[in-house]
Amino acid sequence: MILVDNSEESKSLLKYFEKQFYNIDNENDIHNIKEICILTAYCYYEVFSYIIKNENARNVFLNAKVKILIGMNIDNKTRRLYFNDNKDNDKAINDFKEFTLTENKEYSSIIELFKYKCENKTLEIRKTAEYMHAKLYLFKYNEEAERNAFLIGSSNFTHCGIKDRKELNIYCKDGFNELYNYFEEEWNKAHEILNNKNEEEFFRNIIKPTNEDKKDKDDLVSPYKIFLKVIYEYFEFINREELLCSPADYGYRDYKYQIDAIKSGINGIMLYNGVLISDVVGLGKSIIASAIAKNLLLKEKVEEIIIICPPKIIDSWENYNSEFQIKAKVFSIGLLDKALEYVRNHRKNRLIIIDEAHRFVNNKTYSYDMITNICFGNKVIAITATPMHNTTSDIFSIIDIFDRKLTKNKNIEEAKIKILKEERELKSKYKKSENSKEENIKKSKEIAKEIMSLIHTIIIRRTRNDLLESSEYRKDLEKQKTEFNDVEEPKLHDYELGDLSKLYSDTLEKISPYNEDNEDNKDNSNIFKGVRYKPLIYLKKETIEDKRKSAEIVKEVYGEDANFDFADLSSNNIAKFMRHLLVRRFESSIFAFKKSVDNMIAKYENIKMWISKNRYTIYKRGDVNYEDYSEDDNDIMIKDNSKKDEGPYIIENVKEVLREEFFIDFENDLKILKEIKKDWENIGIEKDKKFFKLKEELKKFKKENDKRKIIIFSEFKDTVDYLYESICKDEELNYLLKPLKSGADSKNRETVKANFDASLEERKQESEYFLLISTDTLSEGVNLHRAGIIINYDIPYNPTRVIQRVGRINRIGKKLFDKIYIHNFIPRLEAQKDIKNWQISNFKLTLINSIFGNDTKILQKDDEINSLFSLKREAGIISDLENDISWDIEYREIYNKLNQDNNLLEEIKNMKDNIFIRRENDFNGLVEIRKGENGIFGGLLKNSVMDYNMANIFKILKAQENEKSFKPSDKAESLIADFERRKNIKKINYKPDALLKLERYKEIMGLEISLNDREYIEKIIKGIEYNIFTEKQIKNIEKAFKNNNGIEILKEIKKIIDYSSLNYINYIENDYLKDSILVVREEFFK
Repeated sequence: MILVDNSEESKSLLKYFEKQFYNIDNENDIHNIKEICILTAYCYYEVFSYIIKNENARNVFLNAKVKILIGMNIDNKTRRLYFNDNKDNDKAINDFKEFTLTENKEYSSIIELFKYKCENKTLEIRKTAEYMHAKLYLFKYNEEAERNAFLIGSSNFTHCGIKDRKELNIYCKDGFNELYNYFEEEWNKAHEILNNKNEEEFFRNIIKPTNEDKKDKDDLVSPYKIFLKVIYEYFEFINREELLCSPADYGYRDYKYQIDAIKSGINGIMLYNGVLISDVVGLGKSIIASAIAKNLLLKEKVEEIIIICPPKIIDSWENYNSEFQIKAKVFSIGLLDKALEYVRNHRKNRLIIIDEAHRFVNNKTYSYDMITNICFGNKVIAITATPMHNTTSDIFSIIDIFDRKLTKNKNIEEAKIKILKEERELKSKYKKSENSKEENIKKSKEIAKEIMSLIHTIIIRRTRNDLLESSEYRKDLEKQKTEFNDVEEPKLHDYELGDLSKLYSDTLEKISPYNEDNEDNKDNSNIFKGVRYKPLIYLKKETIEDKRKSAEIVKEVYGEDANFDFADLSSNNIAKFMRHLLVRRFESSIFAFKKSVDNMIAKYENIKMWISKNRYTIYKRGDVNYEDYSEDDNDIMIKDNSKKDEGPYIIENVKEVLREEFFIDFENDLKILKEIKKDWENIGIEKDKKFFKLKEELKKFKKENDKRKIIIFSEFKDTVDYLYESICKDEELNYLLKPLKSGADSKNRETVKANFDASLEERKQESEYFLLISTDTLSEGVNLHRAGIIINYDIPYNPTRVIQRVGRINRIGKKLFDKIYIHNFIPRLEAQKDIKNWQISNFKLTLINSIFGNDTKILQKDDEINSLFSLKREAGIISDLENDISWDIEYREIYNKLNQDNNLLEEIKNMKDNIFIRRENDFNGLVEIRKGENGIFGGLLKNSVMDYNMANIFKILKAQENEKSFKPSDKAESLIADFERRKNIKKINYKPDALLKLERYKEIMGLEISLNDREYIEKIIKGIEYNIFTEKQIKNIEKAFKNNNGIEILKEIKKIIDYSSLNYINYIENDYLKDSILVVREEFFK
C-alpha cells in the first residue's frame, strides 16, 4: 500500500497515471493496459489538459479503454432529466454542460483527445443512477492479473484532485477484483452520457464554435438572457435542497417560515460551516435547529450532534434530543472543558449547536477561547435572539466562532473596523446629546445597512412583523390558525421621589457623577473613586528600582505581556464597572443598594486591616471577587475563568510600593461609603416611593385584568427577595396575587412551569400563583405565556435582557390574550441625564433595532419598530418594489414566470456556461457568477472594491430585453487579474511574534522533528496568516516559546492547538473557485 496525497510531484495522482507506462516491461507493448475505470464525484474538463501535457500519462490514456463514471456533478436540469422516466438519454446529452469546450488554442488539444478516443471507441462517460461521492481509479491489464492496481481515496478526477490540492489516497493491488466488480455493477446501472453510438451528438453539444463570424456583437448573448440564466441557476440550486424530515414528523407544525429557515440553515452550513439563527424570542429557534440537525444526520453530512447550552435549559434540549431522535451529547456552558475533552478524544464530523450564543460575545475571555476550540473544524449552529449586547462587535464575535471564510476576508475586516468606529462616534454623540433622536436613528440605520450587507448570508433573523409582512408566511399562519398577541405600547411609570429627590441625586453624583471622565473629578473629595479596585494605578515609578518592582507586580497580576498602560486601563475599567454596578443596584431598589454599600464597607475595612500590616491583596488578572455582589449579577464578565484555582496576589511592603495618594483616596472612599450608609440608614420601606407606586399599579392590574397573570422582573436577587417579602407582608396584596419567587432549584422551576407555562398539558397546569417575581435567570429558555403583564422594576444596562423578558410571554402557538402589556419603572428627576441605565439602554436599543429589527416596543412608546425585511430593504438586501418581501422575491417571481414559458425556459436551459460579455453602466468593473457543489457564488468588482452581496450583484446583472452585449475589451484581462487578487485577500498584512517565532523554530529544529510535526507547524503558520486563531491562542503560543526550549516548545503548542483541527486550514484555502464552474462573467464600462 502506498499513500498518494499530492504533497509533492512524486506523490501526485497524475504521477500514478504516468506510472502505468513504466509498469510495462516492453515499452512497445503499451496495448498491454486494457482499461482505466474512473469513479469520481466530480469531473471537469481541465483535468484532461494535465493528462495531455504529461507524455507518459497521455500515452496510457490514449491506448486504454477509459470509462468515467460521474457520481455528482451533473447540473440541476440534467439531473431532473435523468430521474424522469419520460426522458431518454439522448435528451440528457443536450444538457451535459460540464464538458462544454471552445475551439480555441487552450482547449484544442482536449477536443482532439476526445475525438481520437471517440473514433477508436475507447471512451465512455456515464452518470451514476444515484448520487455517489466515491473516488476510485482502476488500472486493468490484458494478461497478468498481478499488474492490476487501484487507487482509492479523496481525489476527484479534476485538476485539483489529481495534482493541485492536498488529498489522501492509497495505491494498492490487493482487493482489485472486488472493486472492479463493484465498479461494473454501478456502471451497468448508470445513465449513458457518451457511448459508441452518440459521439456526434455529444460533440455538437460540448463544442462551442469561435470562428470570427461568431464573434460579431449580434451573436453575443444578450444581457437579458444572461440575467435569466443566472436567475435560473440560482433558484434551481436553492430548490434542489430536499428535506428528509420536517418538524411535523416529530409532533410539531410545519410552518412555512420554519421550513425556509431549515433549508437556509442547511445551505449556510454547507457554504460557510455554520449559521446564526436569531429569530426573535418565541418563534421556535430550537425546533429549527433540531430539524437542521436531523436532516444533516440523515443526509450523512455529519456523524454526531453536540449541544452546548446553559444548565437551566439542558432539560429542554434533552426533550428535543429525544423528540427528533438526534442522539446528541448535551453539555452545560459551565463545562466547556469537558466538552472540549470529549471532542478531542472522539474524532467525528460534527454539528455543534450553541444555545444562548450571546454568552460568547467577548472574544478575549477564556470561555470564548474554549468554545472556538470546540467548534474549530466542525459545523455550527449558533442560537440567540439577542446577538448584540453592548457593541456591534458582539455580532462578529459570534459569527467568528464558526466562520473563518466569509468575514475573515481582508476587505470585510476593513469594513468591520469602519463600522465599529462609526458606532463609537455615534455613542459619544448620544451621551453628549449632540444629535437629535432622528439623527441617531438615521445614523444607526446607516450602520445597520453596512452590517447586514456583510452578514445577511449567514444569519436567519425574523420578527413577528416579518412574518406578517410576508404574504407567503402570513397566509400560511392564517391557514394554520396561528395568531400573535398584540403588544401594547409600553407604559412608563416615573414615580415621584418626594423628600428623597435631593438625597437621591446627591448620592448618584457621589458614586457616579454625570461627567465622570472630567479631569476636575480626579481631585474631588466628594466622589467615590473605587480605588480598592485600581491600586495598580498608584504604583510608584519615580526611580528605576520603583519601576522594576512595579513592573513585576503588573506582570504577576495581568500576565507576562502586560505593561503599565495596560494595567492602568484595566484597573480603571474595573473601578468604573463597579461604580456603575452600584448605580444599577441603587436604581433597582433601596434594599439592594444598602446591601451593596454594607458589603463594600466590610471589604474596605478588611483591606484596611491588611494595609495596617503593610500588605495588600489583589485578585490576579484584576478579577473582581463575586462575593462582594449579588450572585445573580451576570454582567461581571471580567473574571478570567482560566484562573479559577488561583487566590489573591499579595503585595508586600505596600507602603513602599504605592504612592501616598492611594491611601488618601482609599480613606476618602471609605468615608464616602460610610456617609452614604448613614444618609440611607433610616430610609425603610415606608419611604420607598417606588414600591408604593408598584403596589398601586398591582392593585389596578388585578382589578382590570382578573385572569391576566403578572411577572415582575429585576436584575438583582436582592431586589427580588425584597419585593417578595414586602408583598407577602402586605395582607391585601398577598391575598390578591399569591406571589411566587423564582429560585434555582428544579422543584421551584417545575412550580413556575405549572403555573405560568401555557404549552404544558392542561392536566399538568396549576393556578395556585398569580404573580411571579424573578431575576433574569428566568428570562431565558422558559415559557411564561400564561402571564399577560410584564413589569420591569429596573431597566438593565443591557436592553437585550428586556427583550428576553418580553419574549417569555410572547410565544408562537397558544394565544391566551389579545393584548400583552409592558410597564417600566424609572424615577422622575429634574434632569433625566441622571438616569444612566435608561440613557444607555435607549442608545443600545436604538442600534439593536436598527440592525436586527424588533417587533415590540419595550422601553417607551416611541421606540422604533422595524422588521428585518424593512431593514434589509433599506440596506439594499431587499427589493424596493415590494414592502413585504425579502430581496430575492422579485427575482423569484421572474423565475416562476420563466418556468411557465416553455420555449424561453428551454432556450435558457440550453445556454452554455462560461459566457463573457461587456455592458454599459455607470462604473468600470467586473461581475462573476460561479456554481459549485455547495452553491451559487458571486463577486462584484466595482470601482476597485470587492462586494459579495448577492443582492447587489443581482441588481447589477438586471437587464432590459432590448439591451445589447459587446465583446470584452482589451482591458478585460487586467480586470480579471485584479478581481482574482482582491477576491483572495485573506492573509493578515503583518507578522505577529508567534508567526515569526514559528517560522524560525521550523528552520532551527530541522530534522529533529518529524515530517508530520513540520506539516503541523506549517499549518499553524498558515492559520495565523489567515487570522483564524483567537487572541488567547496566539498569546499562548508566544508564551510557549518564552517558557520552554527545544522539543518542549512543540509539546506545549500541541496542547494549545489540536492537530486534527488544522484540517480546517484546507477549507480556508479552498476559495469558492475551486472545483466550480464559471457561469457568467460581465465586464462593465462607463
